Amino acid sequence: MARARSTAKSPDTPTEAHAKKQLERHVQLGELEDLADIVKFPGTPRYVVTYMNSQKGGTIQSATIVTVTNQSPRPNVVTVLWFKGLTSNNSPVGLTVTSIPPDFTLDFASRNIPFQLTAVNAVCNPELVFDEGRAIVGSRQPEIAVSSRVYYTSGRADTQLLAITDSKVVRFGQGNEGD
Repeated sequence: MARARSTAKSPDTPTEAHAKKQLERHVQLGELEDLADIVKFPGTPRYVVTYMNSQKGGTIQSATIVTVTNQSPRPNVVTVLWFKGLTSNNSPVGLTVTSIPPDFTLDFASRNIPFQLTAVNAVCNPELVFDEGRAIVGSRQPEIAVSSRVYYTSGRADTQLLAITDSKVVRFGQGNEGD
């Protein structure tokens, strides 16, 4: 995977002067590392997204977006492992990984959707097009905040937004408190 470039122009490139300067500083210091070795060390599991849905090609389509904020004072390698099925399947069907600078928030997606819906920063490899299940969010630094939602769309290119639902996120290895 290529190193982050602060000169790229896209919907997810920071435009605020302070954020842009901070990102450029991390790139110059080499703190946004090449993530080729991430499969060897995907990070410590931190959260479970209890419901993921990613469909393409039907009348109603869907994509799951996991939003992660790095609250660590250092860049943080974050992974999202995507699992098919709602049972205890131990083999992920996809992986999304990137390094997040401090105080940045990025969107991890089960498949790519139009930037008009949300600016996707990292897309599952491979993209999930007929999958329902869960996801596990891991990171090297423990200070992350996580939320998740499923976008339901129609149209060949996801041009019509039908609904957005929140997915429950719980700490890894713990149950929720019935909320």
